[in-house]
Amino acid sequence: MRRYIGRILAAVGFALAWAAPVVAETPSTLTVVIDDKYQPYIFRDESGDLKGILPDLWNLWSRKTGIPVHLEGLDWGDAQRRFNGGDGDVIDTIFITDARTRIYDFSEPYATIEVALFFSAELSGITDAATARGFAVGVKDGDACIDYLADRGVSSFHRYGSYDTLIDAAGRGEVKVFCVDKPPAIYLLVKKNLLDRFRATPPLYSGQFHWAVRKGRDDLRRLVASGFSSITQAERQAIEERWLGRTLGLADLQQMARMALPGLSVVAAIALALVAWVWALRRQVGAKTRQLRQTLDELAVSERRFRAIFDSINDAIFIHDADSGAILMVNRRAREMYGWEADELPRLSVGDISEGNPPYSMAEAKAWMDKAAAEPQIFEWRGRHKDGHLFWCEVGMRHAVIDGEAARVLVMVRNIDERKEAADHLARTVDALTSSNADLERYAYAASHDLREPLNTVVRYSQLLRSRYLGRLDADADDFIGFVEGGAKQMMRLIEGLLEISRVHGQEDRFGDVDPGKALSAALSNLDELVQACGATVAAEPLPPVRGNETQLTQLFQNLIGNAIKYRAVERPLNIRISCRRDGDQVEFSVADNGIGIDPDYLEHIFVIFKRLHTQQAIPGIGLGLALCRRIVERHGGRIWAESTAGAGTVFTFTLPAAEDQI
Repeated sequence: MRRYIGRILAAVGFALAWAAPVVAETPSTLTVVIDDKYQPYIFRDESGDLKGILPDLWNLWSRKTGIPVHLEGLDWGDAQRRFNGGDGDVIDTIFITDARTRIYDFSEPYATIEVALFFSAELSGITDAATARGFAVGVKDGDACIDYLADRGVSSFHRYGSYDTLIDAAGRGEVKVFCVDKPPAIYLLVKKNLLDRFRATPPLYSGQFHWAVRKGRDDLRRLVASGFSSITQAERQAIEERWLGRTLGLADLQQMARMALPGLSVVAAIALALVAWVWALRRQVGAKTRQLRQTLDELAVSERRFRAIFDSINDAIFIHDADSGAILMVNRRAREMYGWEADELPRLSVGDISEGNPPYSMAEAKAWMDKAAAEPQIFEWRGRHKDGHLFWCEVGMRHAVIDGEAARVLVMVRNIDERKEAADHLARTVDALTSSNADLERYAYAASHDLREPLNTVVRYSQLLRSRYLGRLDADADDFIGFVEGGAKQMMRLIEGLLEISRVHGQEDRFGDVDPGKALSAALSNLDELVQACGATVAAEPLPPVRGNETQLTQLFQNLIGNAIKYRAVERPLNIRISCRRDGDQVEFSVADNGIGIDPDYLEHIFVIFKRLHTQQAIPGIGLGLALCRRIVERHGGRIWAESTAGAGTVFTFTLPAAEDQI
């Protein structure tokens, strides 16, 4: 502390030496508005009188100038409000900020003050402003530290009228983290016997003490500066010794040397060794300090970049504590999507922001978080806005370890109300298109132009983000970019599948007698790599000619064989058998496999558009392959169905009209 306070008296004359001579007209009394609780600079004794370095300095100024000085000692917030309201001539113990320079003219600085976060010794991981997020930070009302922390994402504060009351509150356990200027903090913590209960971060920043006058009062500023410049070094030294104690002088040292003469040589040797050790240690500390400051600067830049990206992502992001499930941090989109402020969300339960679809309780949400520890989870639920309205969400969860110890759950939430509505609309539209070729043509045009173009834009910009920033931010940002790109590509595949379905319609004029064996050969050629890769065996009987479209029959066989490959059983070789039989004027074809099979309860759902029985993570797909098979068979005047035994395989059977020369 002596390092900070010792500068005040030695620097004040030089710092203010720029002042011009006093103007002719001088005030009869100078009123100085000042913080009255900034030990040991200024404080009140048991009688309520102002004591400390600054009262002595202003009293000396008064004697030098002959102008009485009235010190108006107040809580700092009241002091600022009183001065801004027109009371007082000078305000002292003030830091410079951008806002204040617009209304005050400041003196040169006369002391440098470091500002740090103090936190309970039972906590760990508090190193800077970013790590204090989620805590209600104790501050003195009106302190510059409030703006500093708010600019770095701290949004919850407990405000106190003075450092004294703030330290008392910390001692009672009301606040676990507080921001205080270091000199009064150390003074008060020692005085109140609390020093061993708290730790301090490295300095967040350093501020400088000034006195200031209102804009336009140059005459007053010169008068005050001139009075300070007349104070001698010896007078300043006397004030310093009164409050800090007298340093040992030469006479003191000589007396001590005479008393310790018998062991002086030993002491001298030890002292020299200590001096050398301290010198070496200071060099090491200086190097480590420079390295630490560089690292902190780099971390600050990285933090700002992360925050900019974090808040610019258009999906809501929540960061939860993995043990308790508590919300620790949210981005801008989360606040907008749910309507709650950043300091309100941590106090909510999962039931406050969701309803109707699991997980909608804390216990169920915690179960999903535990699953996410093993592998990322994706599911849908209903979100609840602050005003009560519900909306559909797609939720993605994954675990992350921060700083090597603190487990967190990253949750990304996307509002899919429009997607749900669009999917329902598309399903209704596709069903309606079976009876309206004109509607089908309009839908195909909209899908190929109006839908694909904005998705192409999303894919291009997500790929641009990947090429520029992949690996330069952190693993979470890489995942977020991948989510955006993957979702857009999945939507593009859905649109392409719908276009394939639309192309089935309106081609009856291209039907004729075709050889299904030729269509099967083309399908197997297209699937050759997949068949070879999985070691599948495909056996087919001779197939009689039918009436239809060869391109669509190729697609029909390709989808059914591809489906068998996709849902094969990994524990046995895949066998696919294609057979047929004549049934009147129809030919009945069967495609049988020995794959994983289908639960009989779900057989009636597998031909529904967009309907899938497995998650995207388990088996990729878009749920259009079998729907397309049904469209092709129905446009040929036939029907298609499936029979299956779970775990034993599936048989897909469809009918097509026999060729005209076979009837």
